[in-house]
Amino acid sequence: MRRLRLVLLFLALLPAATSAAEPRRVLYLTHSAGYRHASIKTSVATMQQLAATDGGLEITPTEDVGLLNAADLATYDAVFFFTSGELPVSERQKQDLLDFVREGKGFGGVHSATDTFYSWPEYGELIGARFRGHPWVQDVNIHVEDGEHAAVRALFPQFRIRAETYQFQGFSRERSRVLLTLDVESVDLTAPDVNAGTLDFPLAWVHPYGQGRVFYTALGHFEETWRDKPFQGMILRALLWLTGQAEGDAEPLPLAEPSSSAAQIGNAADLTPAGVVSPNSFLSVFGENLTPGGSAAAGLASPVRKLAGARVLLDGEPLDLIFASPGQINAYLSPERAPAGPRAAVEIQVADRSVSFDAMLADRTPGVFVTTVEPTHLIVWATGLGPVEERDGLFWTTVEPQVRVNGERAKILYSGLAPGWPGLYQVNVLRTAGMAAPFEVELE
Repeated sequence: MRRLRLVLLFLALLPAATSAAEPRRVLYLTHSAGYRHASIKTSVATMQQLAATDGGLEITPTEDVGLLNAADLATYDAVFFFTSGELPVSERQKQDLLDFVREGKGFGGVHSATDTFYSWPEYGELIGARFRGHPWVQDVNIHVEDGEHAAVRALFPQFRIRAETYQFQGFSRERSRVLLTLDVESVDLTAPDVNAGTLDFPLAWVHPYGQGRVFYTALGHFEETWRDKPFQGMILRALLWLTGQAEGDAEPLPLAEPSSSAAQIGNAADLTPAGVVSPNSFLSVFGENLTPGGSAAAGLASPVRKLAGARVLLDGEPLDLIFASPGQINAYLSPERAPAGPRAAVEIQVADRSVSFDAMLADRTPGVFVTTVEPTHLIVWATGLGPVEERDGLFWTTVEPQVRVNGERAKILYSGLAPGWPGLYQVNVLRTAGMAAPFEVELE
């Protein structure tokens, strides 16, 4: 009994356990000293709704810039701006905000947060750029450049949204890591006041600031944007990231000059013949700095025209990309986008830099990915087998390839596109009694 009383006494002295961690506090400042957006009211309701449904956040919306002082900021984990113009704050308050972030807290901004504090140089460094006009007010396509970052992972690889699309001055990939970029195919680059000489229009980015974290997105002009579920998801995850509850690399990926050559392009199976590509095939390009630094895979079934910040064009027509990394890009060349040949200009665009070279066009560039074994036949999975024609619901090659298994010519049962897979061919060959593993397959 004595031992039981001691145990009970010991337990009584322990601090009470809580069922969940205390929510992280975010000060949401919506003071407009310049243009006031009609969407601010909706944004406040959305932010509070996000906090109520997540549980890890507590949002304090305010117009009171007086809260930007060291004592009040000490009670928050992040500050988030939907502001404009020269906010009426003192030099001491400005320093307090910078110190708040440098010492390990979060700072975020949406839309016109870059249209704020033009007379305060350090603010431009904090947020990452200055607003320089919005040439396009329309539906646009947006590419997710960093599909690994928590803030935008759910949006990968691209999405469409109506936006008052900002462009910027003073932005640098040397200082910020790009999360989202504008799809330049969805806008008119000859519109008035477009930043000349670039194809790189970042729309969301992150970077470290001292020990703190910074997130910004140019989206958020319209009330309908704040009601958009994917956008809401991005804002929620950005807030969780700013408050240290989600992961994502913020280190910048500075651009380097991309390099590649005709000798480094060919069919995606074995790159032969080098420097030659063919319609309705998968191709690979090797080189250096072929993306801003990241890697991403879109998959065979859902290729995109821009991936991990890179595009590949053949005579000016963008190819569908499947995989992109600094050293390798895999793409699909559809018959519809294939030039007439016999030569085509290849251009690899990486943000606002590019490398170009010429490649040859051929009807066929056969290459074998892998061979699988069935009881009665072998299946050779290949690319680059040339034109096809439909027969009985299947797309047969118009030219039947030659297949040798262990040096002996094999009988072909089917040669054509794998059902549902453009660019991927399957060649079924009869498995005879004389065939024995391992199977060495040659395709011509």
